[in-house]
Amino acid sequence: MTLSHAARPAPPARPALRALVRPIVLLAAFVGLAVVLGRLPGVRAMLTAGPAMHAGGEGVAIFVLAASAFCASGLPRQAVCFAAGAAYGIGGGCVLATLATVTGCLFGYGWGRWAGRPRMPARFAATMARLDGFVRQEPFVSVLTLRLMPVGSALVLNLASGMLGVRVVPFVLATMLGSLPQTVVFVLVGSGIRLEGPWRIGVAVMLFALSALLGLWLMHRMRARRPDTAWVSR
Repeated sequence: MTLSHAARPAPPARPALRALVRPIVLLAAFVGLAVVLGRLPGVRAMLTAGPAMHAGGEGVAIFVLAASAFCASGLPRQAVCFAAGAAYGIGGGCVLATLATVTGCLFGYGWGRWAGRPRMPARFAATMARLDGFVRQEPFVSVLTLRLMPVGSALVLNLASGMLGVRVVPFVLATMLGSLPQTVVFVLVGSGIRLEGPWRIGVAVMLFALSALLGLWLMHRMRARRPDTAWVSR
């Protein structure tokens, strides 16, 4: 006798834990980089002596444009957050990294909106089909949930949101809120190159652990509601 859907056992936690390996390795790599750079007197002096070298309007604009293009290409935005924290500190780094993240995501969203499903690559067809119902019914919650997860492809989510007709305001708000935890974490790590760095790196590691636990809970909750959304895990 086969088990009913309600009686089926929950999927094992090992795949979800394995999905966290990449984010943990990425965090460890940036922590190590911050520690190494923080021990180089020239680097620390350059960063702490004066944001005047990079805080002007032109320097900020160049940073945001370059960082937005970096995020739009689907490259790890954690590198942008790290660089923003190193160059502009916690407050300015969080603002500029968030601006670059949202702008970069809007590029992908706009491309998906313009291209539409008829022009999408064949390899995205199955992904669109799995996401269609969930994203259309709860666009803000679905984008927010997938942004909060420490795994998955931001570029695919950007394209999918545009192709599935998610409105721009919920997309921007969900992207801004959902990306904020990891932004704070990696900006803190980057700012740890400056003076008083060790405590910032320690706080960043603790915040990452909390966000990872939240991501696991969200992943389990989403898979319970929509088993066909397992694509978000790499």
